[in-house]
Amino acid sequence: MLLHTAHLTFRPDAVDRFKERILRHAHTSLRREPGCRRFDVHQETGDPTLVLLIEVYADAAALEAHRQSAHYEAFREDTKDWVTDRKWWFWAGGGSGDPRP
Repeated sequence: MLLHTAHLTFRPDAVDRFKERILRHAHTSLRREPGCRRFDVHQETGDPTLVLLIEVYADAAALEAHRQSAHYEAFREDTKDWVTDRKWWFWAGGGSGDPRP
C-alpha cells in the first residue's frame, strides 16, 4: 500500500471551479483505476484556497499508472493556471491498524 498526501493551493478566484474539477478528478480516479483505493479531498476551513488530498494506491505501480492516465493529464492541464503551490508526501504502510479481521 502507498499513501500519497498533497497540499494544493490555488487562486482565490478559482475556488469554485477548482473544487468542482478536483472532485470530478477524484471520482474518475476511483472509477477507472483499479489500483486507486481511496481519493479524499478536504478543504481547509480557514482558507478555502487550500486543499488536502489523501490518496491510497495498491502500490507504486498503481500511483505511476494514475500519473500516466489521460484523465490525470487533463486535470493538470485544466488547473495549471489555478494552482499556485503543490506539496507532496508519500507514506509506506500496511493498513489502518484496526485489529479486527
